[in-house]
Amino acid sequence: MVLSQLLFEKTYYLEHKNRKMCIGINFLSWFFVQQKEYGKAFVQEKAVYKRNPNSFYNIVTLGSMAMEEKQFEDAKLILEFVLENTQDVELQMKAHHFLISMEMESATSKEYPAIDLKLQELLKKYGISPYSIDLQILFAHFKSFYLNQSKLGIELLQNTLKLPLNVREQSKVKMELADIMVYDEKFNQAILYYAQVEDNLKNDVLAHEASLKLAKANFYKKDFDWTLQQVKVLKQSPSLLIANDAIEMFLLIQDNSAEDSLRVALQAYATADLKLYQNKKEEALQLFLAILQKHKGESIEEGTLFKVGKIYEEKGDFNKALAYYQNILDNHKDGIYKDEALYFSAEIYRKHLLDNEKAKALYEKVVLEHPDSLYYTESRKQYRTLRGDSTI
Repeated sequence: MVLSQLLFEKTYYLEHKNRKMCIGINFLSWFFVQQKEYGKAFVQEKAVYKRNPNSFYNIVTLGSMAMEEKQFEDAKLILEFVLENTQDVELQMKAHHFLISMEMESATSKEYPAIDLKLQELLKKYGISPYSIDLQILFAHFKSFYLNQSKLGIELLQNTLKLPLNVREQSKVKMELADIMVYDEKFNQAILYYAQVEDNLKNDVLAHEASLKLAKANFYKKDFDWTLQQVKVLKQSPSLLIANDAIEMFLLIQDNSAEDSLRVALQAYATADLKLYQNKKEEALQLFLAILQKHKGESIEEGTLFKVGKIYEEKGDFNKALAYYQNILDNHKDGIYKDEALYFSAEIYRKHLLDNEKAKALYEKVVLEHPDSLYYTESRKQYRTLRGDSTI
């Protein structure tokens, strides 16, 4: 049954015309969100908003989702609409936060001073209070990870902690403080902050995230045995993303420890990965490439190939990225990064090289060969779209 027919059947018997239209539109918006077509969902949500201005939070959420999926053009369009149509200060701050976060992700160093000025002006406009903590956290993050002013970032957040915050708000600030401590390689201080978040928000998503970050801090510190114990527990996390990251880290340490009791390659990998975390991508790239030269054929090779591929992909050098992903597919057929190599190769062919046939074949492999993959659902959706499926 085509989508339009289904919508008519769902709304036909409703008594009030406006109510009928809103429910039909909401269902259509929901459908587009499931398909991750946020631009189309936005068109529907705008129609709902005209009839029900109280639905504005749905549009903000839609912008956030588009941003998380890196659909930046749609996200920017949605969030600019929010700023143009609301006087709600909280919504305005959320929209500004998301817009600047996107801008930071794609900015060059020449654009950093303009972003810095924007953040200063926003904090001046909205003030330093518990209501603006997300902007304060973003400002501290930008100062530390982009402008290399971590001392100032820490000072900003320590002042934020003096505000009358609830436990969750305090935990968000402490999480960023810990992240900056890791950036500064002050691992013990970072671990203390992560542990506080774990204790204060037991069984919360933020606590699980803190647990993983605590494990990574120990990894960067090269305390591999302790990291191994932590990720053993995190493999059972209810969050698929956290569980997936924990499994990858567990296997990385376990496999390389068995092969090399001195863990020479693993130590080099931890150093390179820390540089990547510190947003020092060129330094990280050279260190990862050195690992590939010195430890060719060893267990560390697969994870390193994937890291190099991702760095080249982010740099926009798609052919080099594809070459490293293909190396994984050719030489590590039983490895843990095979599904990721297939998926990210497909994404490059579809989004950047505009070769839908190659993309379709790669998505199909993820669907047929990796049903437990984190990328299974998205691969199936893209495969069906490229195949020309038009029914629900």
